[in-house]
Formats: sequence, C-alpha cells, structure tokens
Amino acid sequence: MNSENLDFMTDDDIDYSNLSEDVLKQLALDDELFIATSALVELRLRKSVVAAMVAYKILSKSKGDKYLQATALSVLFDTSREQAINFMLQEVPSSEPYILNSIMELMIENKADFQSVPASLLANIVNKRLQELEGSTKLPTLEVRNSFLEMYRHIQNIQTSTV
Repeated sequence: MNSENLDFMTDDDIDYSNLSEDVLKQLALDDELFIATSALVELRLRKSVVAAMVAYKILSKSKGDKYLQATALSVLFDTSREQAINFMLQEVPSSEPYILNSIMELMIENKADFQSVPASLLANIVNKRLQELEGSTKLPTLEVRNSFLEMYRHIQNIQTSTV
C-alpha cells in the first residue's frame, strides 16, 4: 500500500503495522498531524533506522504542531540521545511551554543521560526558561516543574521556588 491509497482514510482506519518504512516516512512528514504522529510512533516501535532522521527533520523544520514536535523529540531521544540533547540545548531558550514540559519530562525520566557537562548545562537553561515564563498563563505543568526543580536543584543556579 502506498501513501496515495491512504489519502481518504482517517488515522483510525490505517493499519500502520502493515505499511512499509518508506510509506511511514512519507506519512510522518505529511501535513495530516494525527497520521504523521502515528506513523512516527510506528517507526519508533519498529526501531527503524529512519526514525531519528524523520524526527529530526520534523523538529528542525518545525513541522506540525506542538504534539507532533513533542513526539518527534521523544523519538529522537529514544533513537539518538546525543542529537536530541544537542537539539534541546539549541531550542530550550525559546521553546514554547508544551515542548519545554516534554524536555523536562525526558530529563526527569532519564536523569542518568543528563549527568554529562553539556547535558547538565541544559538544566540551567531550562531553569532560565522557566523563570522567563513565570507570570505567563502558559507554563509547563506544575507537577513536572516541581519534579524537575527537585531533581536538578543540586545544579548551580537552580532555585526551588514554587509558583
């Protein structure tokens, strides 16, 4: 089955497990967000070598919405941690709250991966971004924010004030 045969199907109608990696790649980079997200997740489930490339392309070109980008960040982290951390270091200073929340969740769930110097630098950058967002109506979730601050409070300049 090719992607043209899928044009009139909804996300729920598609059996992603029966699609080739080439079709999944096309769908993941397409404009239909639910289908793109599902195709990207299927590439991750297959441990496909193209999953990281597709995820990075979505992130670097800011394709889709914040949900697709958060999924792409998670896929990139699962498949190419160094590349994901480098992307986070570049994007955190201007990231929107939903993506920042996803970054903090990854940092909480995978603390050991953030012990190196460049990765630990990320904790300070995240903290600075949190401070910039204080007073905004758009913040990462309080639970994630507090867990992050508690976990990374040992890093210089991290303060555990609560909002």
